[in-house]
Amino acid sequence: MRSYLVLTPPGGPDRDHRSTLVMQDGFSWLAFFFPWLWLFWNRLWIAGIAALLTQIGIGLLMDIPGFGTAGFLAGFAFSLLIALEGRHYRSEVLIRSRWTLETVIAAPDIQSAEEIYFSGLPQPEEKQLPASAEWAKQAKPPIAGWRGPDFGLFDYQGGR
Repeated sequence: MRSYLVLTPPGGPDRDHRSTLVMQDGFSWLAFFFPWLWLFWNRLWIAGIAALLTQIGIGLLMDIPGFGTAGFLAGFAFSLLIALEGRHYRSEVLIRSRWTLETVIAAPDIQSAEEIYFSGLPQPEEKQLPASAEWAKQAKPPIAGWRGPDFGLFDYQGGR
């Protein structure tokens, strides 16, 4: 089972919850292989710039004779850190931007997490329609000059 965070935007969700964000919490393979690109893609600009500069520094460290292994291990550790904590950092940035963490859901996939969350929301009240006899009482009288039964192709009232 994976955990999924349900975040709603500032001011509350839309009527149809299109702005509600359900995001997986945990390891990201894309963040592992492309840390700074993943951060930029998720609009984490400052962290993305810091990650880019860090990876450039790690690349320069790997070019120094005798530090190739240290540079590789530092790059691996850095990528692992971004892959493990990148989604958590993204959720924290959203929460600081006044998004609300509604709940955390354990589910096998994101579709199941969405079903669990949205099925637990209160349903809008359904208004009972009036019975057909009450509709007839509420009907407005015909407009002057219009002869209801003779209008159309067929006369259902038996003619006049």
